[in-house]
Amino acid sequence: MDSSETTTGKTDKCPVDAAAPDNGCPVDHGGSPRNSSAATEQPAPSTAVPATSLPVSRMPMTLQLLLLFQRPGLFVTRCRRLYGSRVRVKFRPGPPVFLLSDPEDIKAIFLAPRDVLHTGRSNQPIEKFTGQSGLAWLDEDEHKARRKLLMRSFKGDALERIGESVRTMAEDHVATWPRNKPAALHPYVHRFTMEVIREVIFGRVVPSRWNEMSKVLLECLNYNQRTASVIMIHRLSPRTLRILRAIRPLGLDKFLKDRERAEALIAEAVEERMNRGDLGDDMLSVLLGITHDDGSPLSAKEFRDEMMTVFLAGTETTAAAVCWALEHLSRSPADLARLVAEIEEGSDDTFLTAVVHEVLRLRPPTPQIVPREVVKPIEIGGVRYEPGTLLWASGYLLNRDPVRYPEPDEFRPERFVNVKPGAHTWIPFGGGHTRCLGDRIAITEMKAVLRAVLSTYELSAADTKSARPRSRTVVIIPDQAARLMLRPKRKMPVGSSS
Repeated sequence: MDSSETTTGKTDKCPVDAAAPDNGCPVDHGGSPRNSSAATEQPAPSTAVPATSLPVSRMPMTLQLLLLFQRPGLFVTRCRRLYGSRVRVKFRPGPPVFLLSDPEDIKAIFLAPRDVLHTGRSNQPIEKFTGQSGLAWLDEDEHKARRKLLMRSFKGDALERIGESVRTMAEDHVATWPRNKPAALHPYVHRFTMEVIREVIFGRVVPSRWNEMSKVLLECLNYNQRTASVIMIHRLSPRTLRILRAIRPLGLDKFLKDRERAEALIAEAVEERMNRGDLGDDMLSVLLGITHDDGSPLSAKEFRDEMMTVFLAGTETTAAAVCWALEHLSRSPADLARLVAEIEEGSDDTFLTAVVHEVLRLRPPTPQIVPREVVKPIEIGGVRYEPGTLLWASGYLLNRDPVRYPEPDEFRPERFVNVKPGAHTWIPFGGGHTRCLGDRIAITEMKAVLRAVLSTYELSAADTKSARPRSRTVVIIPDQAARLMLRPKRKMPVGSSS
């Protein structure tokens, strides 16, 4: 979202992309005419076809859900190959879900007004972490106002402060990673990203029980490794929930106990800061300054929901991206050598930036964008979607569009050397007014870790076969949790030539 957004109560007008024609928005929202002369003319009849005419995936619903969890890339690629860029998928009962991968369709989704497409209720799969009162669940003016307030803790001075901390954190954490033996690096990367989010949320004032809190939060988030994490707990009856908790291999009982402990520690940290009164540009300071229309502060639940949302979204996604970067570089000797040379020279980060952009293209941490719920009829690409429909944009397919990215399945960082990614053809952070708030922080983290690793270690693959994607519910990580090898670099004797 552009930081120039305001919190007026007026209905948002559709933003016009720079590449769009001057005479109107590329999306037909059925709005009023643009001028008075047009007001007297009869609107041209729509030639759009109903969404019900689009092809439907014939795969059994259970199999679609299983593939979506275990092999999401294979699932969406198969759907596009069999049915094209618009297909109805059926992996759960309820309203129709349309998987879209045409660049213009996705651009139109991002440009649609806030009162036409909603994202709030689409976040139900992560409700177990985020609750239902935070930014992820808000739409229209509520979302706009809350996002503008939270922006302060992700941009400007806060971003500069976080960036300085990230570089030091990366060096300190990487120095403790396993060496001289194959090791699963994801848990170590995840701990690092948790420390970064601590800086985002709490700033310089670290909670007195942070070590315990971070440990419990990581345990809580590790529930994402289990297939049972797809269960929408808030929809279960008390009896069903008791039964599932009793089945210990599901991990649900442990998760709920971890979550309860995490919530208690978060509440304690909030109270600690309120008593201290030391406010800055960190997220907790911003939340403490938010009041409702009646002047009342946020509730304990609202504090918890906003903070848990960032603990989830801000750690899982970046940890996945860092692991994929290390995995791809370990299997691309030429790219690895070029990046090491650039880092050692220290003059710029042109190739490092290209590597980060290519990793995020090839392995976007969240391959499919949060579905948009149609709340007012909308025509996109000659198709009319009715209220209740869910539009599910595939970042995975868009980022692998062979027209824009030749050899799309190949890791080729050079495609982004001195080339800025397109706003609507490279979407690892989503797009529109729900684009990830922490996109710049994530890129800073990726660069800092790669610099720290490649300045200190020789990176190599631990196995002959490339890592396969594995689901952690909300993100996709390399299987075996990014099992790689780090060997300390040999120090050259003083006076020797390289």
